[in-house]
Amino acid sequence: MQQLRILKYFGLSLCSLFFLLLYAGIIQAMDLPKVIDKTNCSQYKDLLIPAMYRAVERDDYVITPGKINFDYKLPDSFIAASAKNAGKFDVTPDDDLINKQTGKYPENIYGLPFPNIDLKDPKAGAKIIYNFYFQKYRFMGSIDHIYMTWINKEGEERYAEGLDQRLYMNGRPPGQEIKNPDKILSYEFQNIMQPMSLKGTNTMAYIYMNVRPDSNYAYVPAIRRIRQTGSTTRSDPYMGSDSWLDMSYMWAGKNTTMKWKYVGEKIILVSFTSPDKLPAQELPDGRLTRVYPYTGKHTKFGYDNPNWKGPPWVPQNITYVPRKVWIVEQVPKDPYYNWGLHINYIDQKTYIIWYKEVFDRSGDFRTWVSYLTHYNEAPSGKNNTGDYDTTLFVDEKAHHATAVNRSPDPEAFLFMPASKLDASFFSVSNFLMLSK
Repeated sequence: MQQLRILKYFGLSLCSLFFLLLYAGIIQAMDLPKVIDKTNCSQYKDLLIPAMYRAVERDDYVITPGKINFDYKLPDSFIAASAKNAGKFDVTPDDDLINKQTGKYPENIYGLPFPNIDLKDPKAGAKIIYNFYFQKYRFMGSIDHIYMTWINKEGEERYAEGLDQRLYMNGRPPGQEIKNPDKILSYEFQNIMQPMSLKGTNTMAYIYMNVRPDSNYAYVPAIRRIRQTGSTTRSDPYMGSDSWLDMSYMWAGKNTTMKWKYVGEKIILVSFTSPDKLPAQELPDGRLTRVYPYTGKHTKFGYDNPNWKGPPWVPQNITYVPRKVWIVEQVPKDPYYNWGLHINYIDQKTYIIWYKEVFDRSGDFRTWVSYLTHYNEAPSGKNNTGDYDTTLFVDEKAHHATAVNRSPDPEAFLFMPASKLDASFFSVSNFLMLSK
């Protein structure tokens, strides 16, 4: 009754009260229903990004709100290191990161480069995206078993399976730095192992610290040759899928190739594949093993559920949780880039990108991407925040989807030390050897 009197006095709706309480931190999920679907989604429109709201409205998606039994966060030690970076770095008019003292890209930053961001700063969008990158760089390197599925209206259409290996030369913790004379920011290597029709169609990239164009390589089995490709090919469909290389971790391109703009903030429902904290084991050399909330190749989708009536690419058994996000737009500077406006929904606490809405060059909406994850933590506090289980691409025009999934594998690790993965692995000669 007291709440109703407050509503009447201030002229607020029940929905408005919900958001006031949520922003005030009084509650996590005040009386959210067990299900948000076509029948009630209009009451919760503000909690869904536009693309997801349209999907729920047309009865393609069903949202299952819930609670998570952990604090999804970056490690305390990383946050403490971030605080020491306050005031040391800036972003140039070309959106390049620089050390204020040297005017150059920093050799190594551990922690978020911008722990305190003034949202009125015209560079706020670029600073948020640099924080996104450096929360990922704390992993130092990773090896992951990837199972990518093409999903049409009938179900799984085809697949590709292999390894994704990454080495981050910046963002490394003290004592783990690597000599870096070539000023490489990160290395990437995608090694396709199955099916036989795609085996050996591999890609490798060197992402440079400065504005120098990145080096990209592709091995084409049909001609048994390495082909060096341009930077804009990272926006081409990967293996004919709905994804592209620049979308690894929701954004893996070069920040200086985009114009960034902070446009606002809101609370949205985001996707966790498990409501529970899962254990992780830290090996003596620092590597972190992961336990997934599923035992098969990937998160369950609609085509795995015989009772599901919606599109076959809709993820199942997901816990949707309210999180505060910043909304940051990016627009390609290169007219030959395949895509136009990207809208990013970036977590205010961890800087991961939960969702992305992507428009084509003509300005028409085309694809939306969602990030599904769980939480691992080792006894030391080292965790997997920022890593993912599935990145789901839904092409609204083609009515088709691609899911890039992490698969359980005994050789998959985060926090790879240089003794287990170094720059020599990413040499062109090794790339050729592994591609034959």
